[in-house]
Amino acid sequence: MEGQNFFEYEPDEWDIIVSNPPFSVKDKVLERLYSFNKPFAILLPLNSLQGKQRYKYFKEGIQILSFDARVSYHDKEHMDSVVKGSPFATAYFCRDLLSKDLIIEKLITYERPLIYGGIQNVKLR
Repeated sequence: MEGQNFFEYEPDEWDIIVSNPPFSVKDKVLERLYSFNKPFAILLPLNSLQGKQRYKYFKEGIQILSFDARVSYHDKEHMDSVVKGSPFATAYFCRDLLSKDLIIEKLITYERPLIYGGIQNVKLR
């Protein structure tokens, strides 16, 4: 349900979480994701692989989907086009989703506006 607090709300039925969470709360997000014991894919800085707080979760299992180039993003000022030149590398950190633990793919950038259309969204507060 849109507008719910991710850290408190869980839908009655769901299969997977795919998200680009605020990096400032990545440890809290990972703790919540692992508590569900369901598949997920979240976009995080690649250096998130290291960290004493995250180690206890990644030790349970983590898969990485990374790319040959840095991911470009939309932001509030650039909803019509992507902002290129990210200063850091990112990857999808996944659990129980990929066919193997490390996959490297060619990144295809789609030059199109960001459109919100019917996707359920929950807020990370």
